[in-house]
Order: sequence, then C-alpha cells, then structure tokens
Amino acid sequence: MALKRFGVSVPEDLLEEFDQLVIEKGYIGRSEAIRDAMRVYLSESQWEKGADMIMACLNIVYSHKPKTMADLIKIQHTSDAHVISTVHVHMSQSHCLEVITLKGSKESVTKLANKVSGISGIEYAKLFTFALPDDAEMNHSHHH
Repeated sequence: MALKRFGVSVPEDLLEEFDQLVIEKGYIGRSEAIRDAMRVYLSESQWEKGADMIMACLNIVYSHKPKTMADLIKIQHTSDAHVISTVHVHMSQSHCLEVITLKGSKESVTKLANKVSGISGIEYAKLFTFALPDDAEMNHSHHH
C-alpha cells in the first residue's frame, strides 16, 4: 500500500494533547496514531450509515445465575445477527465476563445488544462495532 503525505493545520493545544497521547500509547510517531484515528472514524461512519454487513463484539459482565445464562443463550440463538463465537470467563465465584463476536446488519446487531443489556443480572454491556473496508472478503478462510 502506497502512503500519501499531506499537511494538517490544528490548534497548538490540540496537537500538544495529541502528542502526549502518542507517547502514552507508545506509537512510533504521529503518523501511525493519525492512521489509527482515521480507521476508527471511517469504521464508525460505516456503522452510522448502516453498512450492509458489520462486525461487532459485545462485552458483558453478569451475575453467574442459571436464569441469566439461560436468557443470554436464548437471545443469542433467536437473533437475526450471526453469533460467530463466544468467550466465557469466570472472573469470580459470582461474576462472569463474556465476549460475543457478532456479524450482521446494524439493526440486527443493535437489537441483540439491546436485548442482552436488558436481561436481569447483566451488570455491564459494551458494544464495540466496526466495518471492514469494502474490498475485505467477509467469508475468507484464514490460513496460518
């Protein structure tokens, strides 16, 4: 991929704050931090536009209770969004962390996330969404 150089004018205080973040996050320089920020902005824009197919991760923390877990499984199995995978972590005797990887339309992913958030016993729910570039092959079989 060819890189293209361009100039940007920003207020000095904004640049100082950005440079501090570049250091804190361990970026080699501003360029990589700006590329990351652009990717996030473009992905969020795709999400807002309702791209045909988006990916998401729903991170939840909940009380380890049979009813909560049964409701969670039922919602996942009846959703229009495709549940690609789940990772379940026992954080303590009473709490679990679950990461649910999703693929679907904005509407189906949002609907699933809202239903999960409303389950009694769910204490934290955070949806991380992203859209892949138009040329990304979504059904690609990845080989290592």
